[in-house]
Order: sequence, then C-alpha cells, then structure tokens
Amino acid sequence: MRNHLLTLATVGLVTLGLYLLTQMDGTSGLLSALRLIFIWGIAAISLNLINGQLGILSLGHHGFMLVGGYVTALLMLPEKERRPFRTRLLSDWARDNLDLDKWLRGLGLDFIANSIDLKFIVALFIAGLAAALLGVLVGAPSLRLKGDYLAIVTFGFGEIIRLLPNAPEVAAFTNGPLGIKGIPGDAGTIWWTFFAFLFVLWFFTRLKFSSYGRAFEGIREDEIAAEAMGVNLAYHKVLAFTISAFFAGVAGGLYASYLQSVDTQTFNFFVTFFLLVAISLGGLGSITGAVIGTAVVVLVRNYGGFLEQPYPAWVGYLSGALLMLGAFAFSAYIRKARRLRPVIETKHYIFGAIGLALLLVTVFFRNEPWMTQTVQFFGMRKILLAVILILIMIYRREGVMGRAEFSWKLIFGPREDIPTEEQRKQDAWLSNPELNPGASETKEDNDVSA
Repeated sequence: MRNHLLTLATVGLVTLGLYLLTQMDGTSGLLSALRLIFIWGIAAISLNLINGQLGILSLGHHGFMLVGGYVTALLMLPEKERRPFRTRLLSDWARDNLDLDKWLRGLGLDFIANSIDLKFIVALFIAGLAAALLGVLVGAPSLRLKGDYLAIVTFGFGEIIRLLPNAPEVAAFTNGPLGIKGIPGDAGTIWWTFFAFLFVLWFFTRLKFSSYGRAFEGIREDEIAAEAMGVNLAYHKVLAFTISAFFAGVAGGLYASYLQSVDTQTFNFFVTFFLLVAISLGGLGSITGAVIGTAVVVLVRNYGGFLEQPYPAWVGYLSGALLMLGAFAFSAYIRKARRLRPVIETKHYIFGAIGLALLLVTVFFRNEPWMTQTVQFFGMRKILLAVILILIMIYRREGVMGRAEFSWKLIFGPREDIPTEEQRKQDAWLSNPELNPGASETKEDNDVSA
C-alpha cells in the first residue's frame, strides 16, 4: 500500500509540474524535450522487450514506427489535405475507405468523430494494429535464425518497410518521397503522450513480472532449457515481436503528430540507432534503464547544439586532451575498483600520453594562427552518442541499471512485516514448546497475569 501511494503521489506531482509548465511562458523548448522523451521512451521500452528481455537483436524498429506514423497521418488528415496527392484511379476508393469520420459515424460513434482527441486515440490504436500485423510477418519467418543473421534479416525488413511508401503502387496513398503534411496539430498534445507513456510503463512492468515475462527471460538465458520446461519458443517470440511492433506503431503515430508531417526520412535507421543507444546505456532488460537512456539521448540531441558551433581550433585540442586524460583516469579507477591487475595497462598509458601531449600542444601553441582559426564540426551529437555507447560496451556492458528496476525499497529500504496476534495464533511453531521453547514460558506468564 505504501508503494502504491508513493507511486500515485509521484504521478500526481509530475502531472502538476507539467500543468504548471504549460501555463508558463518560455517553456516551449522544455515541453518539446519532455514530449520527445515520452514518445521515444515508448519506442525504447517496446524495443527493449525484444533486445533486452527476449535477448534477440532486432534492427528494424524504425520500420514499425514508420507504419504507425503513416497510418495515423492518413486517418487524421483532413480531406482537403488528402485530396491533392491522390491519383484519379484511387481517389474515389480512398475517399470512401480511408475516412475515419465516416467509419465512426457509420458505427453510431458520432461523439468520437466530433472529438479530435478521441479520434486520435482510435487512429493510434489502428496504427498499432497495422504495425503489429507487420510484426507477425517479420517475426514468423525469423524464428529459425539467431544472432547476426537475425539482426540482418530484421534490418532488411525495416529498410523494405521504410522504402515501400516510395513504390508507385503505394505512392498514391503516401504521396511518395514528398510524404504527408498537414496533420492536425491539435492531436497528440503533451498530455496524450504523457498518459500513453504512463500506460506503457504500467503495461510492460506487469508484463515483465508475469508468466510471459519470465518465459521471455528464460528464452534469453537458454532456449533449450526453456523449451524443456514447456515454453513454446515460436509462440513467445512471435508474441514479443507483435507486442513490440504494436507500441512502436503507437510511438510512430505520436511522433508523426508531433512533427505534423511524415515521410520516409522521418524514420530512417538512425531512429533504431538512437533507440539502441538508449536501451544499451540504461540497461538491456530494464524498463527503468530504457527511460533513463532515452532521456540522455533526447537531451543530447536537443541541447547538444553547442557541440556543433564554430570554435577556435585550440578548443578542439583542449577537449581532446581532457577526454584522453579522463579516459586514462577512468580506466585506472575501474581496474582498481574491480581489483584487476595490473592496475593500469599499456593502452591506458597511451591514452594518458596522448592526452598530455595534446594538452602541452594547446598550452605552448595556443596563439599560433593554425590554433586560432575557426573550426566547426557537424554531427558531433551523433559522435558523442556513439562514444557513449562504446564506453558502455567496454566498461559496463550491462548498462546503468543492468536488469534491475526502480523500487521504492531503494529509497526507504525493506519493510519488515509484523504479524498480527491472530496470525501468531495460526503459526503452529510459535505455540509448539518443542519448536519454540519460549512458548511455554509465555503461556505461563499469561496464565499468572490472568
């Protein structure tokens, strides 16, 4: 009860904080970053189900997100925005069958059709179902493959899905390389992304600690042992792909509504790369770790623009020197903390020597013309994320959280359960003198008191 109350109180405080931020001026950048954390968090948690909990390397998550984004855009797009890129052959069919308002009013759900928020929820659900169907198609033929072969197949499926909207047969619906623009900005506000994120956290937490979640972890540890214990490998693998693809489609729909547009470049392979960095940084198999890693990735991408600004060349040399010296010190600390010998290896001395050399060059040649000229490096945010991933793989492969999850016990410690008097009477060993010698003395004291 204590943990449930603390969780509800935390959700209430976060909701209140979001409300206050929406009422303040000058917080649009922070709200945008939080909205991206919620959206990418949903995608990272869904990918973590396959890569972390099931133990299968999947590289096609961007394809599922693209399907969700396009389906949501087609269902939410107003008719005046949808009509121009229809071909004459398919325009009548599309107008009659891709009109979500017509579906809802035909079912007598006018109150949903009249509300853009409720209609957006229906569109997200349909987008998730479309992505889940593709998840089944991708997961079923991939069951016989393992390791790198499975990763290559999922990457191939993801790229096929990403390039499919450019095909002439499909371009009549997707507008080809130009994509779809004009998605209503009133749909998918920060509140819908926030509550969708909370639902995903609740759902995947329950799933992880259910019998299905234990079956997924058993497959990850040893498929032969899991199958020997009665786990249906094919069923659980396809189920994991389906669930992951469904929520990836939901995340894609939310992201398309955030951008108010979608095209084939919106969900390229870098999307999957960023998600892999997030779950690897936070910890494979940890939902909490996926959220932490997503927050780091989004903050670096949103607020790391200063890394790509023009600076004098000596700033780059000084930064390289500090990085090398930091790597030298960090390596020495890690090896000492883990009681590894020797404490510092030869390659670590090389890091230190290069860092010291760069530092000396910066100090003695700072005023030289080749040190004061302006230099600008583009793509440093992606490079920084790649470096973070490399360091995680070298020094802490399990990630920040490993496979652990956040628990209130980490803050308040374990709570001892004190049995009631009725529970004490029901415990046979407490009243058995042979098992509990103090029981007879307690009984005699009670008789004397009476």
